Amino acid sequence: MKRIISILLAVLLVGLTFAGCSGKGEGKTDESSGILVKAGTLMVGMEVGYPPMEYLDEDGTTPIGFDVEMSRAIAELLGLELEIVNTAWDGIFAAVEKKEFDFICSSVSITPDREEKYILTNAYISNKIVLAVGLDNDDINTLEDLKGKKVAVQAETTSHNLARDLIEDGAEFEIMPYEKVIQCYDELGLGRIDAILVDDVVAVDYKDVSKVVWNSPEGEDIGICFNKENGELAEIVDQAIDVLYYDGTIAQIAEKYFGFNSTEGVRVVTEEPEIDLSKLS
Repeated sequence: MKRIISILLAVLLVGLTFAGCSGKGEGKTDESSGILVKAGTLMVGMEVGYPPMEYLDEDGTTPIGFDVEMSRAIAELLGLELEIVNTAWDGIFAAVEKKEFDFICSSVSITPDREEKYILTNAYISNKIVLAVGLDNDDINTLEDLKGKKVAVQAETTSHNLARDLIEDGAEFEIMPYEKVIQCYDELGLGRIDAILVDDVVAVDYKDVSKVVWNSPEGEDIGICFNKENGELAEIVDQAIDVLYYDGTIAQIAEKYFGFNSTEGVRVVTEEPEIDLSKLS
């Protein structure tokens, strides 16, 4: 309360307008500038435990992965430093609402519900949900084979939503939600669950320990998620993604982490875009 009163007094005295209070979880910092949370820095929220999209390198501290490299390329185009804010998935959307970072780049599927609550860029890659089982599992080949089985999902993801929908439609399996997708694969290796519903861009990273036996018929577009009030930054970032599509950067990153180009048909950019950087200063 004291901090709020102080800010209001400062506004009255010097005529400055602040977008929020300083400090994590209270909006922009005192170092904020324009439409960024922190001047000169692109702060990106990620749940760093979702390989190959975002995970820790062998040193256990350095974030790497598709989303990390794409975010770094965006920051470089915009002339900004990149800061990754590692945030648990179950709190990541609340954090972007509180302006703890500029946006979420963490395999966010574009859904009607999210489009109502947030601003999402156009898709930067496409994805499908798949059913993965252990390499030696010959009993599960279709969704019908899941009767009486335990199926792992990362909690409150679109895979979790699909599992719920399948049960509503008559499937008979037990949903086993975990905080991180890595835990799902650990449990599969230990034999505590029978299968995993997961994004295909993640399943490809575990092909040495699992195999895909079913693909969802419909794909899911993945975009970057912004606070509803940050449309100006969303437009700039979308322009930056177009540039990275045009020059082939995102295709190269996809080949590096997925072993295939997951960008084909997602965006068509035939002319080199121009980025309006005036609103960042």
